Amino acid sequence: MSDADDEKYIVFKRDEFFQWMGELSVSPRLMKAPLLREDALDHALPDAVVIRRQDLFASPALATYASCISMVAKTTKNGELQTVADYFQRQSELAADEGWKLPDV
Repeated sequence: MSDADDEKYIVFKRDEFFQWMGELSVSPRLMKAPLLREDALDHALPDAVVIRRQDLFASPALATYASCISMVAKTTKNGELQTVADYFQRQSELAADEGWKLPDV
């Protein structure tokens, strides 16, 4: 996994996404936007949680998560889990440099 250029997920704020989809729907070339919106909602991840690195509390939260994963990786000798732990540890380090604001809702 890479640091800041993850390719597994893409994240939007819900209201901005819907606004963007509404703008697409007025384009003559993209009249399928309402269908795209429904399809996007069908594929949304209901159990996803977003922690932004700019959040003041992101660094310790991500470091704790990384530590827990690393502990299990070491006790089970699971190298794939250690890769995941290393990824979240790196995100914690990036957040320590970027974290400057309180979380918003």
